[in-house]
Amino acid sequence: MDLNSTLPRRVVVTGAASGIGRAVAEGALASGGRVLAIDLHPDAAWDAPGLVQRAADVSDEARITEVFSQAPALLGGAPDAVVHCAGVYRWKALAETSAEEWDLSMRVNGRGSFLVSREASRIIDEGAIVLLSSVAYGRGDETEPGSAYAASKGAIVSLAQQLAAELGGRGIRVNAVAPGMIDTPMLTLGNTPRAVEALTAHLPARRLGTVDDVAAACLFLASGSAAYITGTTVHVDGGYLAS
Repeated sequence: MDLNSTLPRRVVVTGAASGIGRAVAEGALASGGRVLAIDLHPDAAWDAPGLVQRAADVSDEARITEVFSQAPALLGGAPDAVVHCAGVYRWKALAETSAEEWDLSMRVNGRGSFLVSREASRIIDEGAIVLLSSVAYGRGDETEPGSAYAASKGAIVSLAQQLAAELGGRGIRVNAVAPGMIDTPMLTLGNTPRAVEALTAHLPARRLGTVDDVAAACLFLASGSAAYITGTTVHVDGGYLAS
């Protein structure tokens, strides 16, 4: 089966101005799809056939509701897929984490995933929702602790499972992707080459992941090739959780 022939034609991508979200959006555009790219700070210099950008904070209920209500008109029809990549990464030891920092992770990662999923469910006739979790939900890490981040990403796994059951009867599939150590500006480990070497030496894949690795998984789950996959979490982690 040719994966490109099953990729969604009309896609909403959050966090689309950079990193994983940008790679997902570019992958959808490269296959001939139309993309509504949502980001807190859209890239004013980014232009491509089929691309429409809108600014939004994913935790802002009124704004997300407004932008999603416009999506069918902007895309020329109801979206086939929504890939939610927007999020924040904060890490501190538990004793040093303030309630405000906890609330930030829960607001952007947790509330944002809920709002995007809810609005997606209101405009998708049949298709897929893909949420971004993290391997942090499945394994603690003493060297880079982040209780708020890990908990917020665990909530996304549970949300995907619940929504798969709740929305399946309407032909909407819901899955999560859990990246491991991905080479993006959010990876603080990347600032210390020795730490990267130590980590990758114990990874079965023997390297950091790339945004394209994660985008490929997101686009697969959004495609017709994944028509019988729902309620699951795909780990794109080079074997991190298995090692």
